Amino acid sequence: MLVVLTILAVAVTDLIRLVQPSVTVRVVQFMQLGWWLALVVAAAIWVRSDGWAGAVAVVVAAAWYYSSERMDGSERRPPASMFAWSGVGLVAIIAGLAWLDIVVLGSAAPVGLMWIALTLFLTQTGNQVTRAVLLLSGREAGDSEASGAVPNSRLKGGRVIGPLERIFIMVLTVVGAYHVVAALMAAKGIVRFPEISADAKRESEESTAGTKAEEFLVGSLASWGLAGGAGLLAAMFS
Repeated sequence: MLVVLTILAVAVTDLIRLVQPSVTVRVVQFMQLGWWLALVVAAAIWVRSDGWAGAVAVVVAAAWYYSSERMDGSERRPPASMFAWSGVGLVAIIAGLAWLDIVVLGSAAPVGLMWIALTLFLTQTGNQVTRAVLLLSGREAGDSEASGAVPNSRLKGGRVIGPLERIFIMVLTVVGAYHVVAALMAAKGIVRFPEISADAKRESEESTAGTKAEEFLVGSLASWGLAGGAGLLAAMFS
């Protein structure tokens, strides 16, 4: 229950951030506080014996919210790539909580809630974690391109394709259709290869040659790793 509540808290926190361009930062902060308070109260009432799990989940979600805000930048503060390490930290924390949940506490979570939490996590949070990995690999902090999108492309479908791809891979991992996962990965590489090659030929500086392909590989592997980890977690709790 602890890891599922944490995943849910982080996922909804990132989804709430999507309304930020339409409202003020203060409104988003109040929405976040309302969500965190609702989760703590719901966990205290519903789980009872493990009601403290809601508080732990909110602490992790709040820390992630602050770190991802600093990574993306705001009107008051420029983006800071050093906060990209929070993406790695978030994955490590979730892995640790999963071990604590399964091995030490031996607690279980409703299957429906687990699937909802993982599906939401693989959408916006998956994009954020993948972007953090790309920042650590050398992408500039001010670059807001989504993972899975070809650099400098006018099409930004990676913001949609990435979540759908991760959810698809998670489901396929749970049902054991690994050959379909391999085919999906191969197909993505084949589809992207001509476009990446064309961009590489247009590069005027030799020092940047191959960086677009490298960025695509790093982003794809990070995205697939999240999907595979989610699938493994779902299989363990199912």
